[in-house]
Amino acid sequence: MMSRRNIEQTYRTWSSPILLELKKREHQMKPVERQALENILVERRLLDTGNPEGTDRRQR
Repeated sequence: MMSRRNIEQTYRTWSSPILLELKKREHQMKPVERQALENILVERRLLDTGNPEGTDRRQR
């Protein structure tokens, strides 16, 4: 079994459209794969964390 870190490294090489497609199918993934996907989506700012005014957002 691959570790979450290895899965994240793999996901980082994939394009954003592919990752967004995986997000639609996350219910079919193992928990460790889902967590890695979520981490990468947040890292690329493709996932809304619900805090647009927070310190985790880029300055305009």
